[in-house]
Amino acid sequence: MTSYADRWEAAQVFDAQFAYATVKDLLAPRMAVYWTDLILSAVIGWSGFGLAVTFTPLHWLGIIGLAVSVLALYRGALFIHELVHFRSKAHTRSFGRGWNALIGFWLLIPYFMYEGHAEHHSKRLYGTRFDAEYLPFARLSRREMVRVAAAAVALPLFGPIRFGILAPVSWLVPATRERVYARASTIKIDLEYRGHPPKKSQRLSWFLQEFACFAIVWTLGVLIVLGHVPVLLLLCWYLLFVGVVSLNTLRLLGAHRYLGNDSDANIVLQMIDTINYPSSRIAGFFWGPIGLRLHALHHLVPSLPYHSFGKAHARLVAALPPDSAYRLTESPGLLAAVIDLWRAPRPLPGENPFTNAAILHDARKDAP
Repeated sequence: MTSYADRWEAAQVFDAQFAYATVKDLLAPRMAVYWTDLILSAVIGWSGFGLAVTFTPLHWLGIIGLAVSVLALYRGALFIHELVHFRSKAHTRSFGRGWNALIGFWLLIPYFMYEGHAEHHSKRLYGTRFDAEYLPFARLSRREMVRVAAAAVALPLFGPIRFGILAPVSWLVPATRERVYARASTIKIDLEYRGHPPKKSQRLSWFLQEFACFAIVWTLGVLIVLGHVPVLLLLCWYLLFVGVVSLNTLRLLGAHRYLGNDSDANIVLQMIDTINYPSSRIAGFFWGPIGLRLHALHHLVPSLPYHSFGKAHARLVAALPPDSAYRLTESPGLLAAVIDLWRAPRPLPGENPFTNAAILHDARKDAP
């Protein structure tokens, strides 16, 4: 097994500019691929959901429908991640509206709730308390891993509360608005993270997305109370959401080595704290779709579109030596990585989590 010290040492000589130059001709997103994939994911996912509602999750056809719905809509939901990385604002606007209409609104995760994802790639903020998508699990009690995994059963309640109650309250009582933005407007695993209010140019967009979710929550609620929509639909939606969140939580636990320690981390240090699963092609299709099984590659070249990941990875493997920092990000499988994270020796209070502080310091200073 590769030690942390080996990774830091390899980081000192890793040429990020060379890696970028190797794949820079692959950076243009092919929007026809994006739209086709998104639409197919939504059609298959909601068709499976309809099958589950029709036959109930107790019938074998309902079980199949629910499983298909979870897998397809999980894939579709992850396109929210791609939205943040489009370099063209026009692509973000048009694809974001389509994504909201097909998936985001109905799962009560409009894309404005992922605006802060750029902080997860910031040299200054990655792995710190200002990174909503990161907790240093390798340095924290294992209870934190259990807590994040167990949250899947409660998270379906967040959307109805956020958009059915908190949104209208914040419209009517402006004094509560700042707190709603700070505490309940970001997709996150760090519950202490505080989000940011929208910029002036974003206010209308955020409000319209909030209002759409508010309308869905209250319309479905009234229709269920009046008996026009079966309560079974709500149960199936709950099971769907739990399934999507559970898959995503498992992926997140295996996405990084989670050694962040509130210090600057350039793209090389982010990369070696992140994991690639090049051999998990079949399993990764289900738990890490749209390129997320090659997450270290994503942190190395954040603007690389998901449909180019396979070709980019092959180029880098061919161009870089076997002992390069990029190759040292590999793991044989998701469960193996999660087990390694669980078994990682927790440092004593005040102890540096890395095996060689000098190497870590040099890597931060010298890596591109």
